[in-house]
Amino acid sequence: MLKKLTLFTGAVAIALSHGMSAAVAAELPKSTQKIMAELNIEPELMKGLDAELNVPQAWVDNAKKEGEVVVLGTWSAGQFRTMVEPFHERYPGVTVKYNRSGTMARGLSVVIALKEGRVLGDVITSFADAVLQYKSIKAFADLSDLPGINNVDAEYTAPDKTWISHKVSFRCLGFNTKSITRAEMPRTWDDLLTNPKLRNGKLAITNHPNSWLLGLWAVKGEKWGQDFTKKLFLDVVPQQRKEGMTAATALTVAGEFNVNLPAPEWQVQRYIDRGAPVGVVCPEPVPVTVSPVAVLEKSPHKNAAKLFVNWLVSREGQLAQYYKSYIIPAHKALDQPRFSSVSEQIKGKKKSVRDDEVLGSDLHKKMLATWNGYWTSPVGEAPKKKSRKKKKKSE
Repeated sequence: MLKKLTLFTGAVAIALSHGMSAAVAAELPKSTQKIMAELNIEPELMKGLDAELNVPQAWVDNAKKEGEVVVLGTWSAGQFRTMVEPFHERYPGVTVKYNRSGTMARGLSVVIALKEGRVLGDVITSFADAVLQYKSIKAFADLSDLPGINNVDAEYTAPDKTWISHKVSFRCLGFNTKSITRAEMPRTWDDLLTNPKLRNGKLAITNHPNSWLLGLWAVKGEKWGQDFTKKLFLDVVPQQRKEGMTAATALTVAGEFNVNLPAPEWQVQRYIDRGAPVGVVCPEPVPVTVSPVAVLEKSPHKNAAKLFVNWLVSREGQLAQYYKSYIIPAHKALDQPRFSSVSEQIKGKKKSVRDDEVLGSDLHKKMLATWNGYWTSPVGEAPKKKSRKKKKKSE
């Protein structure tokens, strides 16, 4: 407790040095003050928060009448419980009910229910390729009236403002610093194909091409994508791992291989903080996966839902989300090295943002067909071409 008190006292001192009164800093919810203290965040960073949360009073009044908002997401129960403490302090009377759900439960299950006249939630996050089905029935509410709609870059927001990203992920290369130096790591994706330090099993890949390769195909074109995928499997000959991205990163730390792809940047940072021999490099263009959040048009708690989403993409909501999960904030003001270890190295680099419009497209289907062909073939061998049987001529 003494340590936390000292940290917050330091935060107040920083506030005073920036011309902010301790009283202003103390007006923040107590849970937000605790988060700032433990993360050693200066109150100066919260300038602009009032404007971001300046919603119409009718939203607040109606939200209290609605009483609750149901959120479907991917946070753990513990992470979410801590994350929403500032929201509950700011908006007493509005209970946030959370359901940690799988891809189907956040996607097609919700779509099917809507077609049947049922509403399974108010706020939906990370709905992946179901976005096309959602759009086909005009399921999402317009979020253009959110005060915080411009907190996030336009490239991380739906063109029609029906969803906004609440977090971003950079799908880069994790590497063991004892096996390969940062200077030896590839700077571009084409470099990866010719780097001797990554060949013959020294690079490990997991079966998650949608998180990085799809965006590259979309940016660089199908021809490049076909050629790159072929050379990746036949020339580089990586280890094809059955583990998830997080487990593969742990194996990189253990020295099982030099590099793993894709590596969750936030997970690498956790190992770095523990002193593990691991780093992360983002070749250009940098693959970016966004996690959208949307409000259902038929939500029975639409005021509470919009109140929640607007808070989530505010500085306060983004800090609360980062606090326990290390999730990289999508807020422009929080694009800083303290929140992302790749923040500085990707500045000025081109990005390949995986647009959800690409999911389910013909390009997506071609990419998956190509990837799966090599993934399921014997290591180092090209997929066998399917033989076409000639039809007998009818007599």
